[in-house]
Amino acid sequence: MNKKKMIGVLLILGLILSLAVIASGCSSGGDQSTGSKNASGSDSQQDDVSDNVIFDLYNQIRINDKKADIEKSLGATGNTSPEGSYVYLDPETGYAVNVFFNAKDLVTLKVLVPTTGARELIELSNATVTKEQGSKITNGMTRSNVKKALTGVGVEMLRMAIPSGANKEAYALAWINTDGSILVVTFDADTDTVLAAEFKDSLF
Repeated sequence: MNKKKMIGVLLILGLILSLAVIASGCSSGGDQSTGSKNASGSDSQQDDVSDNVIFDLYNQIRINDKKADIEKSLGATGNTSPEGSYVYLDPETGYAVNVFFNAKDLVTLKVLVPTTGARELIELSNATVTKEQGSKITNGMTRSNVKKALTGVGVEMLRMAIPSGANKEAYALAWINTDGSILVVTFDADTDTVLAAEFKDSLF
């Protein structure tokens, strides 16, 4: 397995693993609501989505942040998961961030996790994507071309430090259909090119 494919697999596995941490308390039809946005392939639309309040906690935590600094800033400690990560909850939004740290207590991976339903994410993504479309997303494609090929907005749900990469990061965008099926595409953060893509029948 080459390095790019390995990184993509790690990202997707990280997303699946992190969602499983809290999945038992979730449902795809949570009763929270935010106004849905019209789908668009523009970068400005993507920025508008990431500015939504449900991403506040996710945006506060950055790769290579120190655990002590995060908990000092939040004024709270995270709950440990069976996988050894820490889950930080935003009680105002019902969204959590599952964070993995290295031996130096620096953030290596963070995942946005809905704890009371994924309605907002589905509305924000406003996607209509299929497994067949996912199979056409190939390694090396640019983010711009991926967005042109898909309907809806890719929502960032995961970001990680690339193993063996000096200050290199990768991130995953999720296109989520109304039935909860999801296309996850992972990108190199420096080049905005595809590392991997996978279609799943369920968000959880």
